[in-house]
Amino acid sequence: MMDNIKNLHGRLVEKKDRIIQSIDLHEGFISALWRLPTEVLSQIFDHCPPEFSELSRPSKLEALMLLTRICRRWREIVVAFRYDS
Repeated sequence: MMDNIKNLHGRLVEKKDRIIQSIDLHEGFISALWRLPTEVLSQIFDHCPPEFSELSRPSKLEALMLLTRICRRWREIVVAFRYDS
């Protein structure tokens, strides 16, 4: 029984280490996005609505509304800038 517990503990520690490595890797990407000026992000949002199949393509406004779900900053950018449909 103790061997099973030690084995389980070892696997959990390994999994935790992999998760921490993944978080560290992704933090670099996130910090790069945060350094982009608001104007640049708004231009990206304006020119790159998400792609969907031809049958379910949202309007530009609907696509921008999806971006408001990402984080507070993105929501503020979408709301602050006027986008034409």
